[in-house]
Amino acid sequence: MTLPTYNRELKFIKSDWTGNKLTSKGNKYTNLYGDDIKSFKDVWRWMTGQRPLTKLKKGQISSLSWKPIENIEDKSMNAIIPLGHASFIIDLNNIRLIIDPVVTTNRLLKRHTKVPFHIAELNNVDFLLLSHNHRDHLDKKSVIQLCKYNPNAIILTGLEIGKLLKRWGIKNDIQEAGWYQQFNTSKHISIDYLPSQHWSRRWITDTNIHLWGSFMIQDHISSKTIYFASDSGYNAHFRNIGKDYDIDIAMIGIGAYEPQWFMNSAHTSPADAIKAFTDLKAKRWIPMHYGTFDLSDEPIYYPEKILREQHPEAVKHVSWMTIGERLTFI
Repeated sequence: MTLPTYNRELKFIKSDWTGNKLTSKGNKYTNLYGDDIKSFKDVWRWMTGQRPLTKLKKGQISSLSWKPIENIEDKSMNAIIPLGHASFIIDLNNIRLIIDPVVTTNRLLKRHTKVPFHIAELNNVDFLLLSHNHRDHLDKKSVIQLCKYNPNAIILTGLEIGKLLKRWGIKNDIQEAGWYQQFNTSKHISIDYLPSQHWSRRWITDTNIHLWGSFMIQDHISSKTIYFASDSGYNAHFRNIGKDYDIDIAMIGIGAYEPQWFMNSAHTSPADAIKAFTDLKAKRWIPMHYGTFDLSDEPIYYPEKILREQHPEAVKHVSWMTIGERLTFI
């Protein structure tokens, strides 16, 4: 079976783009610059090799501070509210988005930070954005609970992910997009689905049958543009995106990057994130994808430590996450 390469109901926002690349047999999605799917041999090399940073994990404590979300029902302030890892609420002119929510108890992912709300309180979501199918971004229990309390929220995601959601019993409207397609949202905001350098898998046999990507959110009232880079290794797509948009705030991952020979094709290290921020030409950036889940060799506090200590010039442009606190903008 050949996978779809775009959604016929959505428009392209890049004039020379006709749809996503597929592998030669047409049964897998693929990156712009080639894939780097690690084998069992690679995993064995990682698990049995030298892993000096793991010694620093004993008693590790997250560097992220936390506070309950004040007046969570209020979505009138233009703001970004970090929820930990790569989960965010974004409020734009009374339109509420939530991105990649992993906000319920998960037996596979030990959470090192608190969730800043009770899920029943979050009942006024307009759009639920799901970047890709990895479990630290697409959590079954979280999505089911959020859809229970937000039955009218529209889900925006990548090609073929809707099938997975429907198997979970999700009844909400779902829009799937290919790269460089724009979702049908509101006259006040535009949301584009853009490339990232990554991959997808939830089980052994479903590698790259669900598309992965990033989101560009444009508010036409405040003229603010927010980029959610999702999971991505460093590559030329950041430079190309930076040419196409005037980005005010970029959310870029800095964690789950060690060992770099294994991780760098799918995640940006602090140093790679700085290069991505420079390529995007964003005005400010929010480092994310660290401090909440232990996913790789470095301790959960380590990416922020490295960024602060080794890259002081880059830190001048950073808005640090406080879980539950509104980062407001006009």
